Amino acid sequence: MILEHLYQGEPGAWKITFRASAQELARALQEAEGQTEQDRLADAVNRAILAPDGFSTIWTKAVEKAGLTPVTDPDFSLQALNKDEGFRASATFFALPPLELGRYTGFVQAVEPRPIRRLTIELEINQHHGPEDRAADEAGKAALRRRVTAEIYQKRCRQAEELARRKLLVQLGDQVKGVLPKKLAGISYFAEQRRFNLSLQAQGVNFDQYLQVRGQTVEQFRAELHADSERKLRSQLGLLLVARREGLWPADAEIDAALAAWDEKKDGERTFPANDRNKAAQKLARQRASDFILARSTLLPPPAEPTVVETL
Repeated sequence: MILEHLYQGEPGAWKITFRASAQELARALQEAEGQTEQDRLADAVNRAILAPDGFSTIWTKAVEKAGLTPVTDPDFSLQALNKDEGFRASATFFALPPLELGRYTGFVQAVEPRPIRRLTIELEINQHHGPEDRAADEAGKAALRRRVTAEIYQKRCRQAEELARRKLLVQLGDQVKGVLPKKLAGISYFAEQRRFNLSLQAQGVNFDQYLQVRGQTVEQFRAELHADSERKLRSQLGLLLVARREGLWPADAEIDAALAAWDEKKDGERTFPANDRNKAAQKLARQRASDFILARSTLLPPPAEPTVVETL
């Protein structure tokens, strides 16, 4: 394959145009699948692009020469196809835009467990404690409720601490300044919207009910979601900046080990070698940057006693 062009639209938005020869297409056609000629050609193009000696080589040379840190998978588009001449295609992707990193240590976040409904305590007793426990005298029943409440609170404290760690890292987003590519911000917004919708479905709450409880209009909700998604995006990009500044990028052997342990459920589907390697490296770098920030920031402990409410 031959690189034709690499050019930038808005800062951070890139496009590679490349072409493959008729010989490369013919080799891929030998393994292509599909019921029609058109299907086989489409499959052959995909195979040629994703082959270890296909687009991966072009990608590596192009991003290294331009000094880019890709942060999304490339989106391929076929521009021309002819069995006698090969094909021409393009790949659009986003790289780390020019951003300024402020402070990234000294953040403070409180651990805030959710209040416990009294009904939750009673349900826990009924489901996990037998008739003997429930038939105790008043002092025994009170002791049981205190023990169950403490167990529920311990669990909620663990959940709240994990949430607090995430919130603390999101504070990094406020320290990452600069213009983000509009489409990249849009991708982040729609991903956040999908997560929100799945969360509502899991809780059995409809959108109107949610707005009513929050006292928000649709416009206010969307503005808040936009702000939250951009803050999270800036935080994720900021972790790469921290990793770069603090020398936390993994060595080749560590990346090789991560690739060997690739889990598609956690890491997503494999694409092509150079891109998979980039994603494995960035996952390790972000984790190390996260650990670096958390070790130099403060989680305020939860209250010693839980808050028990009648309704919530």
